[in-house]
Amino acid sequence: EATPLTRITGQNSNGQRVSVTFEGTSPVVKAELNVTRDTGRWQDRKWEALPARIEDGRAVAELPDAATVYYFNLPDERNLLVSS
Repeated sequence: EATPLTRITGQNSNGQRVSVTFEGTSPVVKAELNVTRDTGRWQDRKWEALPARIEDGRAVAELPDAATVYYFNLPDERNLLVSS
């Protein structure tokens, strides 16, 4: 039986500090915050990948000024990726 993907179990924001909680059987090896400051058509926006911290089953990062949209990427040790 295949090991399931990591599962995002919640998200939180407190001012500029944003986080997601996650659980899974294959360890998450890093976390990235993907953010854009652009508006307009989704396909035309410029995205930036910023490092996030992993703390006790959470990915945590600080939003840069003027961020309009963000999401987290969580790759596991198999290099399989889930996004919030």
